[in-house]
Amino acid sequence: MIANQTLVASDGYEVALFPLEYLFMTQDEGGDYSHYGTYNIDFVGYNGSSVINQAPLYAPVTMRLISYMPEYNNGNGEIWVSTNPVHLANGQLDYLSIWVVHCNNPPYTSIGTVVNQGQLFYRTGDYGYATGDHVHICVGQGQNPYLVRRASGNTDLSNRIHMWDGLYVNNTPIIQGYGHDWKEYTAPVIPPKVWGKGKKDKFPFPIAWASWGYR
Repeated sequence: MIANQTLVASDGYEVALFPLEYLFMTQDEGGDYSHYGTYNIDFVGYNGSSVINQAPLYAPVTMRLISYMPEYNNGNGEIWVSTNPVHLANGQLDYLSIWVVHCNNPPYTSIGTVVNQGQLFYRTGDYGYATGDHVHICVGQGQNPYLVRRASGNTDLSNRIHMWDGLYVNNTPIIQGYGHDWKEYTAPVIPPKVWGKGKKDKFPFPIAWASWGYR
């Protein structure tokens, strides 16, 4: 997704979107090091022609910061949870959780901070145990995520789901997707000009839906 991009379904709930402008994986879930036995995935920033450092991540949905782990071994990790149920790429309407790691100077560190869908909330980086500038991400489904150590000895979200089952990739070019089933949301949506800017909560538009032919 790009800055200020929003996507709201015809029922008034936001659609969860992939948070970087380009999807460029460098390590898959279940891979080496901190990925073995987990659903963690690494992504680098990209500008259309080359890999970039400190690439912006935009909020996939309107969400609240519930955990900040500034220690070096935690890589300035943060856990965010959507403020309302959202449309997930597995077709379910539920809360989205997202754990992000390695930003050198996170834009937000105060617990309870709320950012709107499409707003900058994190960046790629190399803080912590990182071999280069990237972001380490795990997504989950549900309201009460926490970090759990798996049998492999590595950590990911307690409510983890495959990222391609959590986030849609509307308007996101895929540079390296490791062949996973990345999906675009194609159901009816509320036009952005009607949704407006700065809305934090879902809200239905029964009269507007009828005029647009949505049922």
